[in-house]
Amino acid sequence: MVETNGIISGINDMKNKRIFKKILTLVVLVCAGASALAAQDRIPDINSRRLLNDLQVTVAQTRQFGDSMTMGLVIRYGAAFDPEEKGGLTNLVVRMLMKSTADRSEQDILAELERLGASIDIRCDRDGIRILLRGRSAGFERALLLLYQIAGEARFEEADFDVIKQSILDDLQKPPDPRRRVHNQFEDVLFQGTTYGRPLEGTPESVSAITPGDVRYFYRRFFSPNQAALVIVGNIEPAAAHRQIARTWGVWVRNDEIPFTFSRPRNPSGREIYVENDRESPAAQFILGGMFPRHEEPDYTSAILAARVLEDRINKLLPTSLLTVATEGRRLASPFYIQGQAAADEALDQIRDVLSVVEEMKQASATDEEIASARQKMMDEFNGKLGTPDGLCNILLDAELYRLGSNYISLFFERVRRSNAETVRKAAAAWFFPDGEILLIRGPLPILKTGLDSLGAIQLLVP
Repeated sequence: MVETNGIISGINDMKNKRIFKKILTLVVLVCAGASALAAQDRIPDINSRRLLNDLQVTVAQTRQFGDSMTMGLVIRYGAAFDPEEKGGLTNLVVRMLMKSTADRSEQDILAELERLGASIDIRCDRDGIRILLRGRSAGFERALLLLYQIAGEARFEEADFDVIKQSILDDLQKPPDPRRRVHNQFEDVLFQGTTYGRPLEGTPESVSAITPGDVRYFYRRFFSPNQAALVIVGNIEPAAAHRQIARTWGVWVRNDEIPFTFSRPRNPSGREIYVENDRESPAAQFILGGMFPRHEEPDYTSAILAARVLEDRINKLLPTSLLTVATEGRRLASPFYIQGQAAADEALDQIRDVLSVVEEMKQASATDEEIASARQKMMDEFNGKLGTPDGLCNILLDAELYRLGSNYISLFFERVRRSNAETVRKAAAAWFFPDGEILLIRGPLPILKTGLDSLGAIQLLVP
């Protein structure tokens, strides 16, 4: 009798667990839907036009941010266009943009920013150059002029060039932290033989070869309105903003377009293992990875959801480990990687566990609960960006840089909702090391070597 009651009780427990899981999934799905609806209610009217010089201009009127304003300019030529023997050229150009314009010195620029209560952030990556000016909507016209002078009327003086070049060379002589070092080595191997395989900041040899003439030529050739987009996010009336933008930016002279025709990197074929011997370290840094779809690929959203589910599974299996699952949406090809750190005698066990979880993701569909949780996280993060001037501006700049379409924001939530367990499984099978992976480790070789031999042939990296 006792045994029968126990069996009945067990059956009831299983039923209750299944019911609870269904309720939990339903709650998460409802929250995701409510999150999407709330975000769509907050999306401002977005007004886009193209100037006669082909500069794409987008104005998003945002009363909800008060007087806060962010202006953003993206130029679709980045470090991918650096000459092979002069890597780091784009980075050097960007470092010089605030130094001098046709009418302003560096001191004048800084003084004007102080008067406007504004700040500027300029950075480059392999796909483009991005400039953000943060200020107040009340200072719109003066800020607009200043941004144009910095981007469209830059001057490159040799004295400034010498100082900045030396600063970059000094930075390149400093050893990167171990985690960054391993990541850089991974990208060198993954993108070997392609433009993405060169360091963004260059090398001491390539930066030493750059001249002031190279900087000026790059600026004249690649800073062009027909390959740029200007985004204004602030409490500004769109029609008036467009008139002022046309007067200020319409004089920017366009150049011929330079096609983005680089050789595409290839996925690893088989398992490639690279080791850098660090005898003195008690820990091992490791990274394993391959290719990921481009931002504009149809299965990009499902692949991102798959990566989030994978990260959750790895964190549950190895809760105390320092593991990161990450990718970047790029124009040519994106890296996908899992990076971690562990005691040298524990690193190989962690790597085997990670590979096992990856294989499970490729073979079986994620659960409804996992998909719902990943969807919610993606929507919450996107909502968070929509809730700030910087975040909204960067979303609109991304849409322009990667040509995601003028309706990218409104379609984002639909794409996330449309992804399901089957599309996530297919994306995992297609992009989670389909033909092999790169495994790169930095640590004490005597401790690592025996276990590594069981995973495949080792290639030693020379520091």
